[in-house]
Amino acid sequence: MPELLLHFAIPFALVAPVLGLKRALLAGLVAILPDIDALMYVHRSLTHSIPLLMIPAILSVLASWKAGKGSRTIAACSLSLLSHPILDLFQSPTPILYPLSQHSYHLSVKMNTLISEKIIPELSVRVNFEATNFSRFQTFDAPIFTDVGFITSLILIASPSMYLILKSSGNVVTPNDGRYHSRAQRNIDEYSMIFTTASSGQITKYRKDDVTIVIPTLNEEQAIEKVIQEVRECGFKNILVVDGYSEDRTVETARRLGVQVVYQSGHGKAMAIKTGLEIVKTPWILVMDGDGSYDPRDVDRMVETAVERDCDEVIGYRMDRRNIPLLHRFGNEVISTLISLLMGHRVKDPCSGMYLLRSDFARHLEIVATGFDVEVEIVCQSITHGRVVEIPVRYRRRIGVSKLRSWTAGFRIILTALKIAWLYNPVLLFSTLGSLIGLGGLAILIWQLYMRYVLGEEAWSIGWTWLGLVLLILGVNAFTLAIISLMLKRMERRLVQIYRTKH
Repeated sequence: MPELLLHFAIPFALVAPVLGLKRALLAGLVAILPDIDALMYVHRSLTHSIPLLMIPAILSVLASWKAGKGSRTIAACSLSLLSHPILDLFQSPTPILYPLSQHSYHLSVKMNTLISEKIIPELSVRVNFEATNFSRFQTFDAPIFTDVGFITSLILIASPSMYLILKSSGNVVTPNDGRYHSRAQRNIDEYSMIFTTASSGQITKYRKDDVTIVIPTLNEEQAIEKVIQEVRECGFKNILVVDGYSEDRTVETARRLGVQVVYQSGHGKAMAIKTGLEIVKTPWILVMDGDGSYDPRDVDRMVETAVERDCDEVIGYRMDRRNIPLLHRFGNEVISTLISLLMGHRVKDPCSGMYLLRSDFARHLEIVATGFDVEVEIVCQSITHGRVVEIPVRYRRRIGVSKLRSWTAGFRIILTALKIAWLYNPVLLFSTLGSLIGLGGLAILIWQLYMRYVLGEEAWSIGWTWLGLVLLILGVNAFTLAIISLMLKRMERRLVQIYRTKH
């Protein structure tokens, strides 16, 4: 059976990046609970059986879900508990199906590679089983750790621990309000203080009546009243709700609160944004989702930043990333990296649902998107034709059910980014794709070198070698062209900024 330290380390390493060190420590301790059977003189069939362990695991998850507190932690601990017999299954006979089966099972997976004149991989999977001897423990002979297991466990424990410790020096999450108390959060508070001071001294450079808050909605009955009230408490009177034909009482609630409500043209979030841009007459447009996830107190800083830095778009970078679902968080990182590479401008949160636009600039945007990819389309066009900055904003868990289809929306967003790059920076796009040819050429050359110097002169092919060399040369040229295109794009953007500053 695996040593206790390894039983602890594996769940700890998986849980720590998601839930933090304290909850990961709890999950690791829960994972080693089945081995207490030796101390309690309990038969191993009762403590290493998946059907029996699933009973307390499911009950704990249901209880936490009903209570509405700690469900993620309970779920992590339950999975950690179930991981114990699964790990044992690969090491020694384990009664993992008791009482459904009276046998103990052992799964053996081995992969060998024979290197001689040829490379011959060998994969074997065997399942052994034996009758379970139902008797209590008399002695406990399981190792706490072994030499290899100790090093492996140390790496598993140290890696996420060091990452979270270093991260906590700049971002410390408190369980009370779910916000980041970090350098970025302090910047939020400092910017808010600066604006408050400026407003009290009557030296602010804009009036709140110059801003219209556009709230696209679709079945947001649970959140819309709170959103509108928070916006008004921040002093903004121009509120436009653009509804996508909600089937609940979203429209009735908004009209009861006295805000302007219009129905969007067409379907999808992009058409709601486009409808809002056509109606708004104020100099600034602040788009904010109607699900209660964004804090209107950040609007002041966004407008102040836009005025002082002469920006066409200000994106609210969501600080409390743990309130973003894990899949969406990962997708946002992928999309952010892709857009930054294709457009030659670093954007950390292109999918943010809270952003400020200069009205006269926004009316010239060519919006052809139909769904949640509209934010990416706006960001890419703003990078190409204007100036974009990001500032940190608060982010809360949404109220109600999400309408976002993760995989479909993510795929459409990536296609939108490629389409925008094709329209506004085609040289960089095609040269970047062309540089991938060089990777294929490099792989062919490495393969042929291996064939020549490991298997002998008769094994390699001059034709394949020439093909790899040609592909590598093409890829290097394409990569060079991509770098030149990126440099020219940045130079163009700087010249435009200098021109706008002087005029």
